[in-house]
Amino acid sequence: MTNKVRKPFVMKQFTIAHHQVALPVTSDACLFGAMIQLSVPMDHTQPYRLLDIGTGTGLLCFMLAQNHPQIHCTGIDIHQNSVDQATENLKNNPFAERIRFEMANILHYTFNEGYHGIVCNPPFFENQLPSEDDIRRLARHSNTLNLSNLIASCAKLLLPNGELFLLYPCDGLANTRSTLEKNQFLIVKTTFIQANSTKKPHLVMIQARYKAPSADYSNESSSETVVHYTAEGKLTDTATHYLQEFYSHLP
Repeated sequence: MTNKVRKPFVMKQFTIAHHQVALPVTSDACLFGAMIQLSVPMDHTQPYRLLDIGTGTGLLCFMLAQNHPQIHCTGIDIHQNSVDQATENLKNNPFAERIRFEMANILHYTFNEGYHGIVCNPPFFENQLPSEDDIRRLARHSNTLNLSNLIASCAKLLLPNGELFLLYPCDGLANTRSTLEKNQFLIVKTTFIQANSTKKPHLVMIQARYKAPSADYSNESSSETVVHYTAEGKLTDTATHYLQEFYSHLP
């Protein structure tokens, strides 16, 4: 049986090929990247160091580099084909001088300086059946990199008051909140994502800060819900607001 060839994902300022990676570019990942608002000061004289854990095609690095000219992004992945694909995608990206990719396991990742920000769209969902395909299983599931280990690793890598943006299934929100707080993260905002108005939210974007000054974990963070598509399959006005600077064609 011949695998279906994935056409490149063409954005306004860059193109993402995704034929070598275990998991292709998804509309949810694009919306996640578009909604991330990094706290990069306009007069920032030193590079804002950003880490993308499980970079895949490099999509998040490319989107954030487009929005924030001050950032220098490192994308890491345990899948060599993904690193090769992301590196190949640099050729079709005008921000290549500020982005690099490497094969690395976050549990053993070494670094010289702390990061100002970390983004992660974990392609593994705990407590779900693993795929029969070995590559997809590697991408989606890990016996060692669970949510607890991921958050603990982020705490080691971030500078005090560094920010974390995490996309995770809604049904794991309570555990995610608890795990973040145990690792000295203050949840700043939660953004729920609905496929359309008739469905329940399936994903949540969590924005948190590590060792935030005067952190009060009893305070409620802000929250909003973003509906991705209308009943007719078009982008909602809210989704269009986020994605219009990236999509070459708005569905």
